[in-house]
Amino acid sequence: MILTQVITADMNLITSTCQHTPNPKLCVSTYILDPESLKADLSGLAIIGSKIISKQASTTRAKIVGLLTIAIAKGDKPLASALRCSQEHYVYITNYFAPQLMRAITGGIPKFAEDALRSILRETNVTPECFRNVSSPIYDENNFMYDFSLVLKAIVRMLL
Repeated sequence: MILTQVITADMNLITSTCQHTPNPKLCVSTYILDPESLKADLSGLAIIGSKIISKQASTTRAKIVGLLTIAIAKGDKPLASALRCSQEHYVYITNYFAPQLMRAITGGIPKFAEDALRSILRETNVTPECFRNVSSPIYDENNFMYDFSLVLKAIVRMLL
């Protein structure tokens, strides 16, 4: 009974926090996948969110590199060009903005975290332009990055 009450109380924090984001469903469904979220306060949710962003950016970048290798081997120049373009954006995210986000959140400087998220949003917003002439093989990953960055930005704003 006590364990149920604790989980319910912690889910209430996640649910109530997520209700103040642009995409409550994505927020709740993403946070409940991480068991640490059930023990986190608002700052903890921001830290977990920054880890999610960092991991997704790295995973997406690795997928881009793999797909680029295949596109080059197949001689698919339009796809290779689009993947190179998107790779540039994800290099910025993984090498600069995601680490900046993590430092700002763990350092208790939500204003700088918001700045990093604005940069991540900008990079993920322009990435689809790379695929003007070909179908994007990272469409879902990039959309998640963009949408969850908006969610995390709302949570970070609660810390201001």
